[in-house]
Amino acid sequence: MILKDLCQVDGQMEVLSGLRIGGSDDMLQIGGTDLTFIRDPASGLPYVPGSSIKGRMRAALESALGKGDSEPCRCAQRNCPICVVFGPHQKAKHELGPTRLIVHDGLLVPGCIPVFESKTESVNNRSTGAAKNPRTLERIAPGARFVFRLGIKFYDLDEKFSYDNKDKKPVTGKDALLEVVYHAMDLLETMGLGAGTGKGYGEIRIVGDKSSWGGLQRRRSVNIVAVPA
Repeated sequence: MILKDLCQVDGQMEVLSGLRIGGSDDMLQIGGTDLTFIRDPASGLPYVPGSSIKGRMRAALESALGKGDSEPCRCAQRNCPICVVFGPHQKAKHELGPTRLIVHDGLLVPGCIPVFESKTESVNNRSTGAAKNPRTLERIAPGARFVFRLGIKFYDLDEKFSYDNKDKKPVTGKDALLEVVYHAMDLLETMGLGAGTGKGYGEIRIVGDKSSWGGLQRRRSVNIVAVPA
């Protein structure tokens, strides 16, 4: 298996409705927020884990293609877009090679100042309407922007891989891999990200995205300096 090319997809992820991705709540305080947003331990700033983005992209695409069930797809077939691009779930022995998709953590766009909002939720008694077991969680308010960056690996065995584009016309090779990723990105915008998407949380929009192949080009060379005898 030979790595033939790399593609980088760059853009921004704009929050359209309160985004909730859970962090560590080891330091709870009386009267404080019960469930906080995940933060970088060094800077204290919120970020979106690449694992959260990739997991939601995979789950959304599996739903759209009728793949997987209670478990993610693990068929490991050469024509399965899920297993080729995302990797077969918990299947160590297969012939597909490494996962094709790399998803980086979404850091705040430079200059973006996030606004946090506290949202109180509770379980309501259906007979009396009374609230019980209230909890306060932390969300990122609409308007925040995070860096959106993906990498796609193209191997020689992907030359015949095929996938339909948005016009239902099959494309192959590098174009097919990119179509799978962009299909998952479209579904991510539709289905949302993070917790509580069924309640309207986590609506996002990917803006300014650009893709470019040619990631295997060498950017550096070694300057060899002759050492006097």
